[in-house]
Amino acid sequence: MTAAFRDRLRIVIGLAAFAAALVAVFALERRETGLVVTETLAGETPVTLFRTALPGPRPLVVIAHGYGGSRQMMTPIALALARAGFAAATFDFPGHGRHPGLMSRDVTSIEGTTAQLVATTREVTAALRARADIDGPVALVGHSMATDVVIRATLGMEGAGAIGAISMYSDAVTAGFPERLLIISGATEERLRKVALEALRQVDSAATEGATARSGAVERRAAVAPWVGHVGVLYSQTTLNEMTAWLTGETAADGAPPAFWMILLLAAVGALAWPLSTLLPAKQARPAPALPLKDFVIALALPVLPMVAAAQLAPAGLGPAAGFAALAWAFAAWGLVQALWLRWQGVRLSGPDFQGSAALLAFGLGVFGLALDRYGAAFLPAGPRLSVMAVLALGTIPLMMADAHLTAGAALWRRVIARVALIAAIAGAMALAPLDLGLTFTVLPVLVLFSLVYGTFARFAAARRGVGVWLGTGIALAWALAATTPLFEI
Repeated sequence: MTAAFRDRLRIVIGLAAFAAALVAVFALERRETGLVVTETLAGETPVTLFRTALPGPRPLVVIAHGYGGSRQMMTPIALALARAGFAAATFDFPGHGRHPGLMSRDVTSIEGTTAQLVATTREVTAALRARADIDGPVALVGHSMATDVVIRATLGMEGAGAIGAISMYSDAVTAGFPERLLIISGATEERLRKVALEALRQVDSAATEGATARSGAVERRAAVAPWVGHVGVLYSQTTLNEMTAWLTGETAADGAPPAFWMILLLAAVGALAWPLSTLLPAKQARPAPALPLKDFVIALALPVLPMVAAAQLAPAGLGPAAGFAALAWAFAAWGLVQALWLRWQGVRLSGPDFQGSAALLAFGLGVFGLALDRYGAAFLPAGPRLSVMAVLALGTIPLMMADAHLTAGAALWRRVIARVALIAAIAGAMALAPLDLGLTFTVLPVLVLFSLVYGTFARFAAARRGVGVWLGTGIALAWALAATTPLFEI
């Protein structure tokens, strides 16, 4: 590929990506046309309320997100139900999204975390039902963890109506309770589909998926959203149709599934990174290391024990950073040991490039991050999450800087092996850490996803500015982990 052809290709990709991003933003913003969107508080819980602009009161539906989620993830369901005539409310649980409170650590007891989340759901419901523009029975919708929460929240709740449970698991479901329950599972959620079928057959032993079972006042349905899993089920048109029909008797308007426009926007923003990176002032990059295979393998093996030891011996941290200190120390140990080994092998370690890192952060957080926060999931750290981000950055910066030097100019197979080794080591270190708190379950997917996203951005920027731009990647990774991981009480 000649330089001239590569330049023309960058221009074409840049223009196409920009056009695709504009189309996606228009489609996503158009979803709220004709609706009134209100931000409010129920106690200290942030709530977003969607309803049409038509006058008069309307029934309420309260929509709760799952573990590690946020109210933004439930927006497609809220929009569909608002257009169907509901006042549809989404909210953030403690420890999630922009809620200033923390989640209870007692996740194994009904009287612990579950009771806390049930109380939050009831508080939100009571606050909204007190509004003059709300009237009639209240429906509740929950995803994953929140299915058990909303089911238990309706116990003894006056005026409680139908329940929608997406990716459901709950020990509270019996043959007679709840009376009206819709269960939607993703096609790939085999275990949860079995749970849904068992709940359906409590009412009719011969019922099958896609059927509605009735016995006296009890009405129950189990539906399957094709092709999707635990997260994709939230954006499936089947989910929107089933939920709207269950609560209103009507069907949501078909069209491109909400996920299509969100994926198109994020993909378009990502594609812009390459052409925009060429606008960075060029800086003489230091030569990439050429480690022999033996030294490369040692660079991956040497930090493992120090990482595990650091996670074990790390102080617990203060406030919401408790539990994350071990993760930060583990990251830092890996990065520092690896950097020392590289230096021992004669690799020239570049210092931070503040100009390139600032550009990377401006794009990765100010463009990609804001788009994700607006249309996908909470991504703006606030309140207690800011201290978590600061603690994590002490580890992610040396981690990313060392990884950048190790893999700069390396073959693809080496880069893949380096990432796999790092993820495996982190999983082991966190599994052995005293304050695990389920962090491995939530941290690893975020780490993998955003390492790919921001790592790709950094590689484009590094081609112009050198590996010092990975300082920005370390900060961005700390941002992502702090923004998307549940925070627990001490």
